[in-house]
Amino acid sequence: MSGSIAVTSGDGTLRVTLHGAVDLGVRESAAPVWAALASGSGAVVVDCRDVTFLDSTGLTVLVRLVRDATESGRAVRWDGASQAVTDLLEMTGVDTWMRVRGVEGI
Repeated sequence: MSGSIAVTSGDGTLRVTLHGAVDLGVRESAAPVWAALASGSGAVVVDCRDVTFLDSTGLTVLVRLVRDATESGRAVRWDGASQAVTDLLEMTGVDTWMRVRGVEGI
């Protein structure tokens, strides 16, 4: 299953939802996410509950998302993650890094 990334906004919140295999293809299609992050100021909600695979390039999408959002003063909240995502975040220590940056729900 190929992966996808979608961004929606409403009520001052930017919601980023990832599905399927999050890899190079998803990273290359993430331009709308970066544009939405640059143009907004509300909280960011990340939903990874339907991610079936996450490789290092997919991990960079999550790291950049959190970094860019928190550096611009936006709150970030995790709204679900599959076991594949949770395992990789724990194995790499990225979950701890996200907590230090103030990400809620990780």
